[in-house]
Amino acid sequence: MSYPNQRIKLSVKERSQDKTNGNGIQISGITESSRMGGQSAGTLERGDEGNEKADFEPNRLVLSGNQLAKLPPDLGKLRHLKFLDVSNNVIEELPVEFSNLKELQSLIVCNNRLTAFPEEFNRLTRLIVLNFSRNQLEEFPSFLSGEVRFEQLSELIASNNRIETLPGKLSYALPSVKLFDLAGNLVKQVPGEIGDMSKLKEIQLRDNPLNDKRLKKLVEQCHYKQVLEYIKSHGPRDASAKGSGQDKSGSAKKGKKKGAAASVDVQEVQNSFEVLQLSSQSPTVIVTEAVQEVRPYIVCCIIRNVYLDRDNHLRKFLAVQNKLHDTICVKRSEATIATHDLSKITGNVYYDAIEPDKLKLVPLGRKQEVTGRELYRQMTEEADALRKEKKRSTYPGIYKYLYLLKDKALYPFLRDESKLVISFPPMTNSDGTRISEQTRDVFAEVTGNNLTFCKKVMDALLAESLQLGLGSEEVLSESGGDGATCLRLQLGKVKVVDREGNLRVVYPSKTDLIFPGIAVEQRPE
Repeated sequence: MSYPNQRIKLSVKERSQDKTNGNGIQISGITESSRMGGQSAGTLERGDEGNEKADFEPNRLVLSGNQLAKLPPDLGKLRHLKFLDVSNNVIEELPVEFSNLKELQSLIVCNNRLTAFPEEFNRLTRLIVLNFSRNQLEEFPSFLSGEVRFEQLSELIASNNRIETLPGKLSYALPSVKLFDLAGNLVKQVPGEIGDMSKLKEIQLRDNPLNDKRLKKLVEQCHYKQVLEYIKSHGPRDASAKGSGQDKSGSAKKGKKKGAAASVDVQEVQNSFEVLQLSSQSPTVIVTEAVQEVRPYIVCCIIRNVYLDRDNHLRKFLAVQNKLHDTICVKRSEATIATHDLSKITGNVYYDAIEPDKLKLVPLGRKQEVTGRELYRQMTEEADALRKEKKRSTYPGIYKYLYLLKDKALYPFLRDESKLVISFPPMTNSDGTRISEQTRDVFAEVTGNNLTFCKKVMDALLAESLQLGLGSEEVLSESGGDGATCLRLQLGKVKVVDREGNLRVVYPSKTDLIFPGIAVEQRPE
């Protein structure tokens, strides 16, 4: 909803500018003395431009980067405000009146000079995102660890402050937090109750002076899952913390377990790749001369004994590939990933190039066979339609890779011994070799114009697959105590050669998969 004839003016003293946009307000003007570092640090005032009874109620307010030292208490009257960003200022305290913003869902106050929050902020129970990183808090905000539960809060960013201790009641007050960033503080101990936060998926604890050397090692080396398991098993507990799930006797029992389980050597708590050597059962990739002028490099690997039928692993694995395509692969323009069910591939694999009308395949998710030219035409029409809809002069990002095939006389593709086309990079995989929850061995390929970059992308894909838990898990424990979980992923090497059998590349080699905290173990097939 918008109110074109009514607006609320938020002006900085002396000379300022204000901008309004729909139901939101964004302020970018600051005083000359603020820009120059003067003493007039931009106290914000509220004016109604002669309309004291104006009924304008914005739901979004951005005051970022204005060198503001104070905020007007009247902002607390914006009762329908849902998003408030006052980051990158010099604010030392927030008005207690902000506790009246009962509809507030996102509060961004990072990069200021805050030392505390008003206790009355425990009324802001509809918060979903709270970011107060890069401030000067020495204590964790008490309003987040009291008797009030923040049922909707899912992202809590508290990094780069001076917080030393964490209250045990966090698991009660913050039942829905998924991301908890405490990096760059002065935390020495992490309460075991944090491990009881059932929705918590990611916790950042780097750059804290943790007393527990084992926990510190895990933070540096392991995935969040192992860190949370260790905290839950070994972290100190507050017997009086409501919702911690521990009474006094339970806490004592946990203490007994701690001594036994603590003897687990953290050096062993290390995720690992298990690399199987080449064997006659492994397919070889044969590269032809024709593809050298089109898309010359390919790196392949087999991910063995995966469990795609557990914990939404298939969906997550596909999401990882999409993420890598959008990021490191630069919308597939630098490299393209494709994954196949190895059991559906016959014999060796050939990486070749052919005329667009002669390339025939059933694209992923389709049932009808098409030629390469027809598929390119269809994708180009989709891209053009979206470009016109967005009023752009170039293709949108998801179609950025299409220019790689423009006016090409030959299209690259992969086929197996049975002549089945399994991949048409950078366009699509074949539906005939698609992976499913029943897939146990995955044949992964990365193609591009630079060998080193292709290996880098494959490294990233395998590291993400390991952290997802696609392979096996091993729980380290002694004397019946709870232990940390190590993730292992079994890989099979794949050799790439030319028509004459000359070696092009073998992956993974001893110089690949170099990651801190991840071991690489060489095993015979």
